[in-house]
Amino acid sequence: MPSRESLSSSPALQSRKLPHGHAVTLKPRTAGVLQVVSGRAWATLDVARHTPLADAGDHFVALGHDLPLRAGQRVVVEAWPYHGQDSIRLQWVPLPESGAASRWQATVVEPARDIGDGLALVARSMLRLLAGLAGFGDYLVAGRGRVLRGLESNAP
Repeated sequence: MPSRESLSSSPALQSRKLPHGHAVTLKPRTAGVLQVVSGRAWATLDVARHTPLADAGDHFVALGHDLPLRAGQRVVVEAWPYHGQDSIRLQWVPLPESGAASRWQATVVEPARDIGDGLALVARSMLRLLAGLAGFGDYLVAGRGRVLRGLESNAP
């Protein structure tokens, strides 16, 4: 049965043993890195507003592969069997906080990035629309002003 934990923002490293077949839900209070110290983990990241699609979903995290998490980002981690191990060991390493940098990031950089993403979507949509209309150009332009002979009202 999954348990739910919130990782603290203390600078000390936190370690946890997770037995095979068990899952834990983590929601860190600060940004940091989830490391697998031994074994292999299956991590499922929630899709949030600021989560790039490449980062969302399921990830296998093994020794030497870290999983960066933002503050408040929810992840469900399950021990995944690897070479007969019956448990894994996870370690949480919080990133150092810089108040001015995080405020700048949250209030200026992220909204600017959102605007850039939105404008890129608009530009791609406009190009697709123009390409679609260009494909119908002969139907939109060629038939205008012509009268079909079989339908003329005053046939000769």
